[in-house]
Amino acid sequence: MTIRDSATRPADKSLERIRKLFAKAESVAGTPEAEVLLERAYHLLAKYGVDEALARSAPDGGASEVTVLDHVVSGRYQPDQVALVAALAGALHCRAVVAPATDGRRVVHVVGVRRHVERVAMLAGALSGVMLAAAARQRPAPGVSAVTHRKSFMAGFAFEVGRRLESAEQTAVRESADAAGAGLVLRSDAQRAAAALRERFPHTAPGRRRRVADTGLAEGRRAGSAVDLGQRRFAGGRRQLGA
Repeated sequence: MTIRDSATRPADKSLERIRKLFAKAESVAGTPEAEVLLERAYHLLAKYGVDEALARSAPDGGASEVTVLDHVVSGRYQPDQVALVAALAGALHCRAVVAPATDGRRVVHVVGVRRHVERVAMLAGALSGVMLAAAARQRPAPGVSAVTHRKSFMAGFAFEVGRRLESAEQTAVRESADAAGAGLVLRSDAQRAAAALRERFPHTAPGRRRRVADTGLAEGRRAGSAVDLGQRRFAGGRRQLGA
């Protein structure tokens, strides 16, 4: 996983605090303490983004650069992993396209304001493995394919994670000192991400909405509600995500 366009800067103290909360929650997963830790992490994650937005809305605030994260997806269930990264990107004011790598892997290019892209990078790295491990533990009902059930589970997981992140962002905006200003800047961030995606990946086209069975959707959404946060072909082989 790499972030292009400039050198990686030292981790922000807020990000370090969020990472520690996620790590601690994972160590006590399935307990009431984990739920408290995760909610605190979600709140800080949203606040981290909105606080920067407020700073950039000030008269002397400079606009953050737009950059590209290259997130490599490998192994089994690659489309499902891609869908998770796309859900994270969409919830955090970014856009994403996917391209196959020469060695059979996929590369998801996440385009957006650096602060948001860094949050996508952190969550994608943490949640992909969690989702795959949880899906592998699923036991479908008799007569239902294990692969079908697991893919359905992962669709529900990605949907719920994206929904939670969007909700956390909206709550942070409402609770900020300048809700109107924060909301305007975040909308601008999303628009800048969309414009940069069109400029950097001009041959993208909307991908077809993926169809999955509903056998594991509810289980996936339940897992996504508790986890720590953290086709159409065209030239170049990329599909636009979140369209």
